[in-house]
Amino acid sequence: MQKTTVNKIIVTAKLALGVVLLLSLLLWGDNFKELWKLLKSIKAQDVLMLCIVSLLLNWISCLKWSLFLKERGFHVSQLRLLGLYLVGKFFSNFVPTTVGGDLTRTFLLGRQINSQSQSFASVFLERITGLAALIVMAVFFLLLNPRLMQDPKISISILCFAVGFVLSIALMLNQRMVDWMAARSGKVPFLVVVLEKIKKVQRDILYFKGKYQLLTKALVYSFIFHMVSCLNVYVACLAVGVFPSFLDIAVVTPVILLLNILPVSPNNIGWWEWTFSFLLVEAGAGRTEGLAVGLILRAITLLFSVAG
Repeated sequence: MQKTTVNKIIVTAKLALGVVLLLSLLLWGDNFKELWKLLKSIKAQDVLMLCIVSLLLNWISCLKWSLFLKERGFHVSQLRLLGLYLVGKFFSNFVPTTVGGDLTRTFLLGRQINSQSQSFASVFLERITGLAALIVMAVFFLLLNPRLMQDPKISISILCFAVGFVLSIALMLNQRMVDWMAARSGKVPFLVVVLEKIKKVQRDILYFKGKYQLLTKALVYSFIFHMVSCLNVYVACLAVGVFPSFLDIAVVTPVILLLNILPVSPNNIGWWEWTFSFLLVEAGAGRTEGLAVGLILRAITLLFSVAG
């Protein structure tokens, strides 16, 4: 009972923080008035283009997801995976970070293929290859852009996420560490069960170790996905009358996506808009234009999540 109360307090506090962040942006100076003008100027063809790009992004993710499932002999249709992906997006509206709905699609797919561990492994690898490609792309475009390389909030963010990514993967897939914990867990039933499940998931993930052709193909899909993500942000900028350099967008977008992995508030409400408002300034947008871009992209995501 006490643990449930603490969880409710934490969730409520995070929601309150997100609302405060969003309201502070809307009420900052003349932001609301300027934002309303920008949103009214958006044309229907811009919204249609953003919807098409968003659908393409979801489709690419599902194509990559299917690679890992087919390798294990599971043939799930692309439309079914897209449906599960959209269901995950819907549940992401109620949990922290932009990847919060992954557990939902993991559970639903696991019921379909009768293996929660292999379902988790497929979702994990779909996400982790995407994150690896995102960091590589961020570093690559940063090196091509000396001006943004000198910006500490851009370069330090990328460096921290790159180091954190390598350390996290090393710890998560360290079988010796799990074996060491299992040996010292004694006969505590709960720990024994949890550690056995972790070991099973590890085995299902490490099944793909050495399958370089498959992993390379997944990374190619990931690079395509993130380039389309940059295009998505670029088109949203054009929709509100901002004409940035695509190279600047290619550096800033990965940083925004990386920062939104942090579990700040439910679906990162407020935090998502803050990252756009402050980081798109580096690509030539004003804070209000950055806020408008963040809100437009959130609206498109919400539209697809309703379908889920």
